[in-house]
Amino acid sequence: MNFKLLSVSSMYPGYLETFYRKNPQTRNLSYEDNYNLLINDTTEFAGSYTRNFRKLGVDAKCIISNDNNLQIKWKSENKLNSDKNSDILFEQVSFFKPDILWIEDLSYINNDWFNKVRKNIKTVKLIIAYHCAPYTKDTLEKLKNADFIITCTPGLKQSFEKDDLKAYLVYHGFDNELLKKVETKGDSSYLNLVFSGSLITGGDFHNYRINLIESLIREKIDLALYVTLEKSYRIKAKQLIFILDGLLKKMKMERLTDIVPFFAYGRSPVKSYSQGLLRSSRMPLYGIDMYNLFNLSKIVLNVHIGVAGDYAGNMRMFEVTGVGACLLTDNKKNISDLFEPGTEVAVYDSPEDCINKVKWLLENEKERERIARSGQKRTLESHTVENRCKTIIDIINYKL
Repeated sequence: MNFKLLSVSSMYPGYLETFYRKNPQTRNLSYEDNYNLLINDTTEFAGSYTRNFRKLGVDAKCIISNDNNLQIKWKSENKLNSDKNSDILFEQVSFFKPDILWIEDLSYINNDWFNKVRKNIKTVKLIIAYHCAPYTKDTLEKLKNADFIITCTPGLKQSFEKDDLKAYLVYHGFDNELLKKVETKGDSSYLNLVFSGSLITGGDFHNYRINLIESLIREKIDLALYVTLEKSYRIKAKQLIFILDGLLKKMKMERLTDIVPFFAYGRSPVKSYSQGLLRSSRMPLYGIDMYNLFNLSKIVLNVHIGVAGDYAGNMRMFEVTGVGACLLTDNKKNISDLFEPGTEVAVYDSPEDCINKVKWLLENEKERERIARSGQKRTLESHTVENRCKTIIDIINYKL
């Protein structure tokens, strides 16, 4: 069945800043020309899935809700008076008249917005929510407005189902068309071990990731960090929240911590970054620049976010293997469903094991390169975004 799909998504602010810095001509472009340039440039979820849905015959389009440049252009060209992000999004959905509304970014949307869409935009047959990150009670209330949720790990699927939400598991994938943009690898890689990503303290985010990286640095492992770090004032605020959370529990007022989302950061102790970590940190890279970084690295480290629990499935696994780098990732219950450990990826069970695996991989070049080749072969055969889009299309056709 043919259908029109519109997704409400977002992109990393760092990527958007990089894109507009590299493309100053966008200030003179129309909304449509600016949008097409962005969607065809990005490696991010929104662009890859939109491109592959269209490749498969779906009339797909994406709203990048946190791209102020695009949203201001759309508002101006369509003579919309309201400055509210939710109003602009509603008018964009009304304009496109989709059969399927895919919500990946809930930032500017509330329950009333969902009700307004269902009441006024009669073309919408299904509202799908995509969520693959920690969530609060407020997020959960918004997700209940969707007909079902698509998520990227078995653990999150189980979590949603415990909250009586219908959820489907669709793992992330690699957009193999992006390989045409990646620089050809030279005779040798010049970075021994790389980690690229965010290091967010507190809650179900990156505490284990930070502790692991600190362990590698103390062991004097040659580790290059291309990371997004939090400002010191935010870390101090979270440390105060942790203290306040403890006080409220002692006063038997812990219910307040469930109502205020920011208290999610205070459920565990929050440490500041070590001087060693700060010295090892470089500016984060995005898009093809990040893929080229992986391509020049002997080993790329992956550490799942806390909310992933016992299950693997983050996007980094497929990005690293997709470009042909050797992936060293945390061992999870379902890892063998995705890759063969020791053959297609290297896995570790603890910080000590991670240190030993890094040393072994650096000392055994032929084995490391064999793992990298095998991992890329598996990803390009089984874990492409095109394959994931086919699965999603099947789910949609089943639900229609």
